[in-house]
Amino acid sequence: MKLKITNINKVKEATIELNGITVIAGANGSGKSTVGKLLFSLVKAVNNAEEVKGQSTTKRLRKAVDDLYKRVSLSFGRVNDEEIRELFPMPPFRMVEKLETLSDDPEGVESYLAHLLSAINSMDLAPRIKVKFEEDIDNISIALGNSPAADIAAQVRSFVESEFLGKICSNGQSAADVTLEMEAPDEKLELKFNNDLVNRVEYHCNDFPSDCTYIESPLYMHILDTLLNATTYKEYQQNRRRLYYQGMVPIHIKDLATKLDALRMTIPNLFDADPVDISSIIGGQFEYDKEGRKILFRELKSGSSYSPINIASGIKTFGLIQILQQVGVINSNSFLIWDEPENHLHPKWQVAFAELLVKLSLMGVPILISTHSPFFVQGIRYFSAKHKMEKYTNYYLAEEQEDSLSVIREVTADLNAIFSKLAEPLNEIMNVDMIRREAQKES
Repeated sequence: MKLKITNINKVKEATIELNGITVIAGANGSGKSTVGKLLFSLVKAVNNAEEVKGQSTTKRLRKAVDDLYKRVSLSFGRVNDEEIRELFPMPPFRMVEKLETLSDDPEGVESYLAHLLSAINSMDLAPRIKVKFEEDIDNISIALGNSPAADIAAQVRSFVESEFLGKICSNGQSAADVTLEMEAPDEKLELKFNNDLVNRVEYHCNDFPSDCTYIESPLYMHILDTLLNATTYKEYQQNRRRLYYQGMVPIHIKDLATKLDALRMTIPNLFDADPVDISSIIGGQFEYDKEGRKILFRELKSGSSYSPINIASGIKTFGLIQILQQVGVINSNSFLIWDEPENHLHPKWQVAFAELLVKLSLMGVPILISTHSPFFVQGIRYFSAKHKMEKYTNYYLAEEQEDSLSVIREVTADLNAIFSKLAEPLNEIMNVDMIRREAQKES
């Protein structure tokens, strides 16, 4: 599988192989996380589109029009202005009827929606509100399309809003594109963006990944209830009566929280839930306490149980894998994306965690990692060789260019490029004797 990116958020250009373990190294702000969030969004969007494709055109159109009218209500309150009432006749089904009448005339639909958008753009509204109206109007066009590409475009828009706050094209660029090529030469997902909106989708694929899990912190484990009660942008769009003060989080965080919560529905001991023997590394097992209705860590040596908030963050890092294995979401048809897994791990456990990920990859789990730890990169390198996974392990370096955008290039054959980059700060502060001599001269 290959992911090609042009002018997406921080990334100016990248072509990335995803055929085992993929490691992207680089400094903070170099675009590493962009790749993971983009891959998560694509996989989730396609699978969500599969779930809604059975809906009728009328149902989707009514939903899109209803969203537009909610935007009108939020922006103008109770509409008394004659121009607004003419643009958006009440009740909303009148617009639905008009659009259904025009549905056999694509040019007529395009002209009508362009008229709405032109009228909105001529009004004294904040730029972000105008962009939101443009999205709502474009969603109507998508709903009338009634095709897999239209469904994917609608889902991608939700994820772009959630994961990138609606800003997908790189700064200074109005156009961007993404291609995810599958194993077969003619199977791919291709999207093109213009001014942060999807304007073209091509989808030819019979065997797309079924799921994707994006992880950036083990600390989510001890605020699980808060995350489960939070809303995402997508959920808010579906029901705007849910208020912002309930808390809004990116979809990937809510997705992870929901998967961790699934532990309460898992029947233990029906299968080997810890095939890579995580319990021996961290000295215990994460389990669901039905009486207390919460996740606990049971220490193997003492038999005592502890709340995740009282467990070291490093243990929770391994525990995330342990739980996700138990609930069955780590498998060969589901991507595991981990943003800087070395966080909260001392060097010894960074190396141990690197071996854990290599073993998961050996079991067929596709993995994408972003990192700025030389310990972790060397750990992946060492254990890939030990477990005969070198052929399926690829390394990339993200580097910021003069235009503040990043190019991500493959360095599998030259890992010194990564180590040299990551070692630069340490090299700058190694010569303590010279600093002492200079300090003595100044005194």
